[in-house]
Amino acid sequence: MADDDEEVVDNTAKANRADMNKLGGGGDDDGGVDSDAAKKRALEMANDDLKKEKEAEAARLKELMAVKISQEDVATIVSEIEVEKKAAEMRLREHGGDVVAALKSYVSG
Repeated sequence: MADDDEEVVDNTAKANRADMNKLGGGGDDDGGVDSDAAKKRALEMANDDLKKEKEAEAARLKELMAVKISQEDVATIVSEIEVEKKAAEMRLREHGGDVVAALKSYVSG
């Protein structure tokens, strides 16, 4: 009976090792995966994602800069909330130039 249990454990261990080897990183055989090419592709994908994020951020900033804002509204936000002028301008632009909505956004978080 003990031999049967040992055989089951041994077979399970072999199956687990085989599964791990299929995933990679198990032993010297990498299953035909070119790790340098995989790393290069992963870096390319990360760089592509970063480039897309930067492009989207630049487009959003361009869109925000097109929003007309009143300098009086900026001054109101600066004096009431005590933030820097650039921060007040950006918050006002994010709320379409609506000073009430911009002020509320500071209070509500």
